[in-house]
Amino acid sequence: MESSWVVGKVCEIFTSVSRIFNSSMEQSTWVDLPDVVVIELFRFLKDKDRAAAALACKNWARLFKTPCLWRSRHFEMGGYRAHNNGSRACAFSSLFGNYVRYLSISCSHPSYHTTKIFQRAIEDVLGKMRTSNLFEFELERLELERFWKYETPRDKLIACFVRFLKTQKYLKIFDMTAAQCNLDGGCRILQAVGNNSGHKVQDVFIEDFFHSRLAVFQTDHYKSAIYKFTNINYLGINYNCLSDEIIETFSKTLEGKLECMNIKVYRNDPHFHTISGSQWSMLRRKCPKLKVTMWFESIGHSTDIIPVLVKEIPLKDLHIWTGYDDDVEWRLAITIDHIANSYANTLSMLSLELDNNHEFVDDNVLTLLQKCKKLNQLTLNANVVVSTIRAICLLRSEKKTTLQSLHLTACGLSEQEWTVLCQIKDEFSEMIEQQGLDYKFCTDLLIDLTPM
Repeated sequence: MESSWVVGKVCEIFTSVSRIFNSSMEQSTWVDLPDVVVIELFRFLKDKDRAAAALACKNWARLFKTPCLWRSRHFEMGGYRAHNNGSRACAFSSLFGNYVRYLSISCSHPSYHTTKIFQRAIEDVLGKMRTSNLFEFELERLELERFWKYETPRDKLIACFVRFLKTQKYLKIFDMTAAQCNLDGGCRILQAVGNNSGHKVQDVFIEDFFHSRLAVFQTDHYKSAIYKFTNINYLGINYNCLSDEIIETFSKTLEGKLECMNIKVYRNDPHFHTISGSQWSMLRRKCPKLKVTMWFESIGHSTDIIPVLVKEIPLKDLHIWTGYDDDVEWRLAITIDHIANSYANTLSMLSLELDNNHEFVDDNVLTLLQKCKKLNQLTLNANVVVSTIRAICLLRSEKKTTLQSLHLTACGLSEQEWTVLCQIKDEFSEMIEQQGLDYKFCTDLLIDLTPM
C-alpha cells in the first residue's frame, strides 16, 4: 500500500476527530494523535512497518499491542522456507496468539522434509493459541493421503488438531478442505469441533476431508460427529459422506438453517448408493431456502450420474467433468436430457466438460436451454458443431433463453469451421454488446497466426 495514501488517510481521520472535539490543528503533532487515530493508522500498515512505527514513543508501543489489530492472521508454514515460516508463526503466536479470531494456515509445496517441520511448528503454534477464542479456523489442502508418507508425524498432527479444537467454543467457520484424513483421525477432529462449537458453527467446508475410497456414510463414529453440528448454514461435503439417514437427520437438526450444500461426487469415492427423492423432499420442506451445488469429477457415464441426480434435489448449480476415457460410450445425451427434465425450474448455472471425441450433444443442449428458464450461465467444452453456436445466439436474440453468460469451447473443429465461427462472432457482436452478454467462443484447434 502506498505510504502517501496511508498518511493521507490518517490526516483525514485526524481532521475529522479534531473537528469532533473542536480542537485546534495548529499545535497538533503526531504525538498528540488520539489513540483511535493511531490504531487506525496501524491497521493500514504491514507487520514490519507497524513494528517500526511502534518505536516512535511509549504510547505508540502500547497501542501496538491493541487486540483489535491482530484479529486476523494467515500463516504460510510450508515451502522451501518452512523452517523460517514456522519460526515466525511461533513468535507471533507467543505475542498475539490470544488476540486472533480468524486463523488461516497453509502448507504449500509439501515434501517429506517440510511436513515434519510443519508438524512440529503447528504443534507449537496451536499450543500457544489454546486460550484464543477463534471464530474461524481454516487449513486447506493439507493432503495427508498424498504427501504425508509416514504415520508418526501424521498421527501427531491429527492429535494436535484435536487438542486445539477441543479448546475452541466459539467457531463459526470450520474449513479443512482437502485434508484427506484417515477415517479415525477425521472423525476425531469433527468430534472435537462438534462437541465444543457444534451449536455455533455456521459454515462447514469438508470437501475431500477424508481420503478417497472410504464409504464414510456407513461409519457410526462419523455420524455421531456430524450430527453434533446443529447450526449449519453452508455445508461443503463429499457424496460419500451423505446417505438417506444423514439427510433425514439434517431435516431435523438443521430445520430452517441449512441454505447451501456444495456436494462433490468423485470417481474414486463410493458413489453408487442413492439418496432417495423422499429424503431430499423432506429436507427441502424443512429448509425452504436450501440451494444445492453438485460437482461430478472424472465421472461421465449416465448410469453413474443419473441415479445421484434425483429430481427432488433443489439443484441450483451443476458441474460435470467426465475425465478422458475417450473409448467409453458415456451416453451423454441421456444425461443432458435428464438434467433438462429434472431441473427446469431451479438450475441457474451449468458447466459441462465433456472430454469425449465421438459423442455429440448439440440437439440436447439446445433443448435444455429452452427448458431451463432460470439458466443464466453455461460453460460447455464438448464436440459441438458450429451451427449449434449460431442456434444458441439466435435463441438469445429471440428471447427463448435467459442465458446471460456462455463460455463455449468447440472441440474438433477444422480450420474452415473456425472461420465460420469467427463469422458468427461478428454476426452477433452487436447483440452481445448491447445486451451486456458474457459470450465467449473458442476451439481446441491450434491456428498458426504467424504472418505469411
